[in-house]
Parts: sequence; C-alpha cells; structure tokens
Amino acid sequence: SVFFGESVDPSSLCPFCDEKLPLNPSPFYRSLLEAARRKARPDPRPTNPRGLKAMMGIYVGSCKRHRFEAHQIPEAMAKGWPTDINFGKVRERVERLAGGLAKLVRDEGNEREESIYWTTVVMEVRKLGSRAASGVMGQFESFEKTQPGYYGELGSMIIHQTLYNMFPPSSFEPQSITPLTPQEFIQRILVPEAALALIMEDTGQDRARAVQTMRESAGYGVAMFPDTNEG
Repeated sequence: SVFFGESVDPSSLCPFCDEKLPLNPSPFYRSLLEAARRKARPDPRPTNPRGLKAMMGIYVGSCKRHRFEAHQIPEAMAKGWPTDINFGKVRERVERLAGGLAKLVRDEGNEREESIYWTTVVMEVRKLGSRAASGVMGQFESFEKTQPGYYGELGSMIIHQTLYNMFPPSSFEPQSITPLTPQEFIQRILVPEAALALIMEDTGQDRARAVQTMRESAGYGVAMFPDTNEG
C-alpha cells in the first residue's frame, strides 16, 4: 500500500485493502463490495481516509474478486476471451446446433470418432473398465476437460438445461451410448461439444485451437461467470 496523497482519489481505492479498484468493476464485484460495506465500520487510515474495517470473513470474497478483476481480467482480454457474454442468446445458439449434436447421439456415420470427448471416454474405459470410467473417479477425471471454457458456470447451466430439453434422457437408446448413461452422455459429450461449437463461432478458431482455448479459459470462466442463482 502507498500512503495517501493528494493525487489519489480515495473513492478509487478498495475500502478494505486500499488498492486501486478495477477500472470497470463488474456488477458481481460491486454487489460483493456493497454487501461487505454494509457490515463494516469506518476505519480512516493514512493509506485510505475512507477505509473500512470488518471481520475478514465479511470482505474476503470481495477482495478475492477484486484481485481477479484487477489482474486476471486484463490477461484474459489480452488472450481475446470475453468479459461480457450475451447469455440470453446462448439457448437459441445451442438449439441451432441440433443437427450436428443429433448426429453424435445417433452415430450413424461414426461421428463420435471425431469427438475428443467421446474418444476420451473410450480410452478411460480401456484403462479403468466401464464401471470405473462412468463412476465418480471417472467423472472427476474428465470434469476439467468438459468445462465450457470461458462460458463458465452460468454458461454450463444454460447449455446443460437446453440440451436436456433438446435430448431428453428418455429419448436415448441406452445400448448405443454404453458405457455412459443418457445423463452422462449429455454432461460429458454434448455439453462440451456444444460449448466448443460456441467458442469456434465466437473466435473463428478451428476445432483443435478452440479445444485449447476451452481448456485454458475454464478457470477464468468459472470465476468470471459464476452461477449466482444456486440454492
């Protein structure tokens, strides 16, 4: 922290850690900071005349988000990852992918051989056996690989719900997707395939590059676009 000087506007500082606020704080960060402010008490100090004080548990979430938006968002922007997504359009965009996704479900022309997510499942089965591959450990192992990249938790939830409506579990022929159940096929194959297609649309990248972008941006997506409606 730097001692307060006339050139520093105290309203531009975090009232808890005294560091500069992000230039364009997200609504999510502003809501976290406001919630912490309401439970804090004034604590003016040389580094910040408008400083506040509270139990660490009250402001730790907002300061964690502060660091993310101040440091990781600029890095993400430099890589071309979005800081704003029109989630209201995601359902419609996923629905437009119905033809290609249906081919993966039917697999009449061996379309699954082109899916890195399906071939990963097949490799897991060969290595672990079908029960282990579709069990808790198998799902955990593949969790990171099937995250929808920078679409984050919110994107994952919308994509998942949309796919459940498009391909109800009861509509699957169980034998055709073994060793996965219909629910697992949606989560482990269709969700990442849909997210991959969206990223390819967004970026103009080919499939291999988009797979890399999706993996690299997964952590950013979870932090940037959390599903704030849980519970």
